[in-house]
Amino acid sequence: MAQKPDGKPARTERVTFTKPAAERIAKVVRAVEGGDRNAGPLTFGNRGVAGNPRVFRVCTFTGSWAINATKEVTFRNQTATPNTVAAVNLFFPVASTATSSTDCAIAKDGTAWFLIDVPFETATAVFVRATSSTSVMTDVTLSASLNTSACTISIGKTLVTSSVTIVSATFTSSFIRFKV
Repeated sequence: MAQKPDGKPARTERVTFTKPAAERIAKVVRAVEGGDRNAGPLTFGNRGVAGNPRVFRVCTFTGSWAINATKEVTFRNQTATPNTVAAVNLFFPVASTATSSTDCAIAKDGTAWFLIDVPFETATAVFVRATSSTSVMTDVTLSASLNTSACTISIGKTLVTSSVTIVSATFTSSFIRFKV
């Protein structure tokens, strides 16, 4: 009868195996029985997770975070200290003037932590590589006057323009605005 770690006997329960599982177990038993009886016992290595298996964490930080900048982040749901680490932002600028904390996700590569995601709640241009401005026509006013004594017609036009900032690398577009 098997025993528990405290030395007390364990209840015996029926264990069932599928046929492929039983064949694998029998194959291993035959290999061990046919091997060197003076060899050491079987050992089982780790599953490739050395030390701390947590390589992904949810954290908070405050303020903006530029590309290639390091920022101290605080682990969420961890009260034991140390509950902060320094993480590097490699991918996108985070523009924020908020003094409250912002959630983020970080991941560990070797011994270093890196920012991998932040929530974007509003439309933002953080991924734009270039901006340009151009002038577009927003209104045209036409006028005409008739001079009957000289038998002439004078036509005048007034163009109203405004500036538009384009946030994109390359594109083609047309701007048309009708005033009703």
